[in-house]
Amino acid sequence: MKTAKYFTILSISAFMVVTMQASSFAADQGVVNHEALVHYFEGEAKKMQAKIEEQKEALNHKPHSSFFGKHGQYIEEHVAYKIGKYEKIAIESLNKAAYHKKMAAEQSK
Repeated sequence: MKTAKYFTILSISAFMVVTMQASSFAADQGVVNHEALVHYFEGEAKKMQAKIEEQKEALNHKPHSSFFGKHGQYIEEHVAYKIGKYEKIAIESLNKAAYHKKMAAEQSK
């Protein structure tokens, strides 16, 4: 059990070191494809918006009876929490997309 735990920690640490070295190399080389990042973050925002709509649809089409019993209120609160979380991620993604759009415009000058 301890061996698996240590192996997992070692694997994660090694991955982080390799990732940090690769990202620092790319930053040193000035190679950042801002256009690709814009498309990525806009896509993420669209995915979150689709999840928001999906959750709102599920909430609107749930039975009005006490189908969920005494836990029905908790389910509604959980759905509202998920919608809020998705909205926050969508806003963050749009902000990141706007930043990279600005950087791409500066880079193309």
